[in-house]
Amino acid sequence: MHAEAQSVPFVLAAAGRTDVGRRRTENQDRILLGQVAYAVADGMGGHEAGEVASQLAVETMEELCTRAAKTSVPSLPTVQQVQRQVQLADDRIREALESRGGTTLCALVLIKASGQGRDSVTAPVAIPPWTQGFAAQGTTDVISKITPEMLEAHRRGQDPATAAMPVIEEVPNLALVNVGDSRGYRLRDGALQQLTRDHSAVQEMVDAGQITELEARNHPHRNLITRALGAGAESHPDITVLQPRIGDRYLLCSDGLSGELTEDLLQSLLVSYKDREVAAEVLTGAALEAGGRDNIAVIVIDVLAPPVPPGTATQAPAL
Repeated sequence: MHAEAQSVPFVLAAAGRTDVGRRRTENQDRILLGQVAYAVADGMGGHEAGEVASQLAVETMEELCTRAAKTSVPSLPTVQQVQRQVQLADDRIREALESRGGTTLCALVLIKASGQGRDSVTAPVAIPPWTQGFAAQGTTDVISKITPEMLEAHRRGQDPATAAMPVIEEVPNLALVNVGDSRGYRLRDGALQQLTRDHSAVQEMVDAGQITELEARNHPHRNLITRALGAGAESHPDITVLQPRIGDRYLLCSDGLSGELTEDLLQSLLVSYKDREVAAEVLTGAALEAGGRDNIAVIVIDVLAPPVPPGTATQAPAL
């Protein structure tokens, strides 16, 4: 497990798309756009087993969102709870399919900051009645606009628009979860970095110096993964704890995207298209144009500064 340095309060905004691709007849990819968890699952297995596996994976991860929203004070999971939830997904898939199918999983989850002794109220995880005006536009765009000040005001029974802004002492971390060859990337200061390592046969060949990254893209064993939920002996996740910065952009995707587009092209498109909905659509279209050999799943997640509540005084610019 890896960790990064402390960050500042933030909110997340995400958009996602899936596509069956040009060569498949069924879409076994699933995505989750939640208030706490965002996930891509790439199912595998015949006779609908892959669809069942990926659906069970995202439904199990969605329970992290459901539990957080039900608490009177928003409660984020710990990294240990996230790990247990992934194990639960593995157990459910194995029970349902008896190893007839499995799935990858790449997820980004809001978690309590390391060492926090109480529930965090610094993340948009609850859906109080007064937030209904912030409903996301469309089914593929989820915008978290609930600020720490609003949550604190709601807990105190105040009008969020007029409540005093509390001092924010704690901010949540992000846990990046990976099982299989679905990937997580981060765009920071215009540079794209792959944050996950593929659990695949070709990745092991690359690591051993037997083939190059370029050769791996078209290798006959490129679809052979060494770790999956619900199938095989290896299913434990890699988990990296991240501290995001305002302006970061995260990309979660199945190999239907990363297998068709180079990292340079991914970076160029993510930099060029600021609107996350448009970015997700353009990435999907580019993968289709490149061949669309597999199902495609894409989630683009932006890290934004919390909006200033209405009626809050702002400092005038210096003259």
